[in-house]
Amino acid sequence: MEQPSPVDEKPPAVDDVEWMTKKLIPIFPDLEERACEIFQWDIKDWRALDKRVTGPEFEIGGYKWRILLFPQGNNSETVSVYLDSAEPREQQDPNWHVCAQFALLMSNPNDPTVYTALSAHHRFTVEEADWGFTRFIETRKLELPLDPRGLPLMDKGHTIITAYVRVYEDPTGILWHNFVNYDSKQMTGYVGLKNQGATCYMNSLLQSLFFTNYFRKAVFDIPTDEDEPSKSVSLALQRVFYQLATSDASVGTTELTRSFGWNSLESFMQHDVQEFNRVLQDNLEGKMKGTAAEGAIQKLFVGKMKSYIKCINVNYESSRVENFYDIQLNVKGCKTLHDSFNDYIAVETLDGDNKYHAEGHGLQDARKGVIFETLPPILHLQLKRFEYDIERDAMVKINDRHEFPLEIDLADFVAEGEEKDKVEKGGFKYTLHGVLVHSGDLHGGHYFALLKPERDGKWYKFDDDRVTIATMKEVLDENYGGGEPPEALAGMPLAIRQLNRHRRFTNAYMLVYIQNSAMNDVLKPVTPNDIPEHLLRRLEDERLANETKQKERHESMLYCTARVISDIDFKAHDGVDLFDPHVPTSGKVFKVKKADKFSTFREMVAATYDRTVDQIRIWVLVKRQNDTIRTDIPIQESDFNTPMEIIKEKHGTRTAAELRFYVEFMDQSSSLPIANPKLPNDGPIMIFLKYYDPYTTKLEGIGRLHVQKTAKVGDIIGTLNERKGFPPNTPLKLCEEIKPTMIEPMKMKSTFQQCEIQGGDIIVFQKDLTPKELGELKDQNAKASIIQYYEYIFNRIIVEFKPKNDEGGTLPTYSIELSRKSTYDQVAAKLAEKLGVDPLHIQFTTTSSPSGLPKNTLKRSANLPLQEMLVPGHVHLGNQYNVLFYEKLDMSIVELESKRLVKVTWVGPTLKDESQHELLLLKTSTMSALAEALLPKVKLDPNGSQKLRIIGVFNGKLLREYTVSDGISTINDNLSIYAEEIPRDEIDLKDGEKPIQCFHFQGEISRTHGIPFRMVVKENETFGDMKTRIRARLGMAEKDFAKVKFLLCQGGAKVNALNDDDVLSDVSISPGDSIGLDHIDKSGRSNRLGLEKAITIRG
Repeated sequence: MEQPSPVDEKPPAVDDVEWMTKKLIPIFPDLEERACEIFQWDIKDWRALDKRVTGPEFEIGGYKWRILLFPQGNNSETVSVYLDSAEPREQQDPNWHVCAQFALLMSNPNDPTVYTALSAHHRFTVEEADWGFTRFIETRKLELPLDPRGLPLMDKGHTIITAYVRVYEDPTGILWHNFVNYDSKQMTGYVGLKNQGATCYMNSLLQSLFFTNYFRKAVFDIPTDEDEPSKSVSLALQRVFYQLATSDASVGTTELTRSFGWNSLESFMQHDVQEFNRVLQDNLEGKMKGTAAEGAIQKLFVGKMKSYIKCINVNYESSRVENFYDIQLNVKGCKTLHDSFNDYIAVETLDGDNKYHAEGHGLQDARKGVIFETLPPILHLQLKRFEYDIERDAMVKINDRHEFPLEIDLADFVAEGEEKDKVEKGGFKYTLHGVLVHSGDLHGGHYFALLKPERDGKWYKFDDDRVTIATMKEVLDENYGGGEPPEALAGMPLAIRQLNRHRRFTNAYMLVYIQNSAMNDVLKPVTPNDIPEHLLRRLEDERLANETKQKERHESMLYCTARVISDIDFKAHDGVDLFDPHVPTSGKVFKVKKADKFSTFREMVAATYDRTVDQIRIWVLVKRQNDTIRTDIPIQESDFNTPMEIIKEKHGTRTAAELRFYVEFMDQSSSLPIANPKLPNDGPIMIFLKYYDPYTTKLEGIGRLHVQKTAKVGDIIGTLNERKGFPPNTPLKLCEEIKPTMIEPMKMKSTFQQCEIQGGDIIVFQKDLTPKELGELKDQNAKASIIQYYEYIFNRIIVEFKPKNDEGGTLPTYSIELSRKSTYDQVAAKLAEKLGVDPLHIQFTTTSSPSGLPKNTLKRSANLPLQEMLVPGHVHLGNQYNVLFYEKLDMSIVELESKRLVKVTWVGPTLKDESQHELLLLKTSTMSALAEALLPKVKLDPNGSQKLRIIGVFNGKLLREYTVSDGISTINDNLSIYAEEIPRDEIDLKDGEKPIQCFHFQGEISRTHGIPFRMVVKENETFGDMKTRIRARLGMAEKDFAKVKFLLCQGGAKVNALNDDDVLSDVSISPGDSIGLDHIDKSGRSNRLGLEKAITIRG
């Protein structure tokens, strides 16, 4: 049978519901449809329609709808069509909404296969009640042929508009929400935590701990009434928990991280949730000792597991029971959580070449494994999503699908025995309480938490400051991980590929399960009586203080600040300009209501200076283009009734926080014209006068002078002499202060106009000195001329010299006036005068900005300018001070700079016994010289080897062991240098004994920390006995040592856990093999990938 050609195929009609809905509004796979129907509006006479018209109402999914039509376009030359919600605009529920997917079509009334269509989806709300297409189709195309048959959409004004509407259920209340003005508290009853930059990992865990009510109550039981908020982790956590329970807005964690001892940079570093949880609980456990909260963490989170090796053919078993706070479960190779537990307790058979050496029985076939003895009420299950890939030699994220249930029975994973028998039937059944999720890859991403705060309540998603209701699909399916492999997505649409990519890299990272039998105790509501009274008082005081601040901030919006400079200030000012704008005490500051008239402000100024308003004139001070401040124009009488806010807009600048004025007044016996018209260009101008005395090297403001621009400069000589009390014919020299670096002499016979003098300019004068006077001043190294003085004050800075090493606080700080052009040797000579030492016995160190701490030691360069000695960008003009640190040396700096300072940490009989030593050695010397310099400073064991070992360590990794002939120059600046006396057992190795390197790490062998060390493997010694020697070497407390796990690392790839009954002498050990000690780094110096640091909590 012949198949019809595509041309002969009948195109679909607009009322073909199955085809149209599948093509135009395909159902979203993750959403639940409520209803999907069609409506058609038959328009008989298009030309009779108004500019805006709505069609008949129709109902779909329990909601009323209508089509909103703009036949001539909505501010466009196209037909505009929208789907409009016909529900009442006044809704009692402020969160009313309906989510719909829709398609709007316009078709020929006689042939429904001729149509045009557009589709969309939208969350319809009171604010956005209609949604659609402003440019649906150009109006000119309505009656043009749309297809080869010559049929248009409209036939003689007749057309049909069709709407397909699919309404969806919205169980979370946030489907297609734009989150503008979203209120978490109103929508869910809960609030989130603010993200400081990269603290989402912390926020997710804190929310989980907050909803572990028993834990929250225990935190409230820690006494903190005497604690400082910025230094107490307990108090800061109490505050966060209280605010999470009572606040209407998201809660900040800045004070909490500050109590950890973190700076702002650490808040922008993403860390590991498990690591943070361990460190936080370790800190809080210590704070709970001796309080009502003691034992809470042990009770909630600590279980026991047994590691064992049991011989198959003889009756011998070796075992060790230890506590655990969380369980790390494999994801790779495990499809479900149950599989992960099976993998965790999987039994390994030791046979063949791997037989177990049983004490008293020799080599035996054995079974090795772990089993749980007790399980805690709350299980924190860490899914190992990040693992070390041997082939890639790098950490990778495991995104494999891994399913976890709402409920799980773990009885099969608990050892039979007395402990298990104590638990009631069903006592090992657990219910999921929280899912902590990581979205991203190894190098970054985002954390959020899905939590169920109440036993029979809903699930919620806590994503930093946003809290939303979550569906079971979001809790489970969307966080199993997996997704289609990238190669299978090539032919799929972009939207599907993006969704799959998100799902592939978004998966559960930590699971929180609560024991069913303990659920009521763990989730028992926290009551107001559980909140410490002192915390309530403290928070109430803070609330009142915040209200006061807000009130002051609100009032500040009603006021403006005006700084007024007077003749008094000008006279006292010894520097450039009319006053020093960098000095906050310059002039007088007035707080004025913006609504007040200028006349009110004028009265305030007059009263302050004990004048009447008729005796003052207020000038606007402006900043000129050359960065100087001068008077501009007086405020006119026409502006006296103008509000200060308008005055600020008219005469102020956007960047200036305050208005600046100059008040001109005369003696009370004098009179000043009331009228203050703007001075014309050819009229009198007001200039300012300064006098320079080269004998005192001081500038003095001597007031103002009104002059005609056409007058000659020499005409004011008599007035200047009179002002200073000089004889009338005293010769003077005049200069114009244009800016600090531009002081120009003035010609006496030129007019002010020819000298380009304008109102507000400053003229500086001095006596015209005789050659004899000039010679005397030169002999005194004085600044004889105005120009010399201005050059001096431009380069003048006050440098504060602080002692670099002054732990006792006894060394003085000196403030010395210098020139930025002063050389290194001149600066050293000035300070040496104060210290009473040789200038060559002083060393300078720059200052770190903004911390103000010592930064870099300056190398002596005799002619290095002071400007370059100071930190770039840290030099201030005027009298602002700058800082250099100084150190008095026991030798000449010339000699010092031929040497190198090497910092060595001496390690005693135990690694706990550390002492730091700074050795000054010739740069050409060897390690032999280092050892010689170090020996007098340390104590060797009289019965020891008397031989030193010197090693270079980087982030806990041994990088180099130095020989005595290695040069000091071979020490890399990035290495930490350690020295120790080589233990005698290493020197006197017996047959069958061999040394092995040991190192510390946390969680992953790439995250090293601490001081690496060496141990001797003794023949036939069990590892349990070797551990006793290791603990003695470390000087570690028994409680802390019990938490250490040991691994044998061989060949960089093979890693095996070590048990107490293992005998290392039976193992083939190569020079590169080592023992790894897995424990928390409490020093804060752990080696992390990139620049990431280990988590430390110091508060």
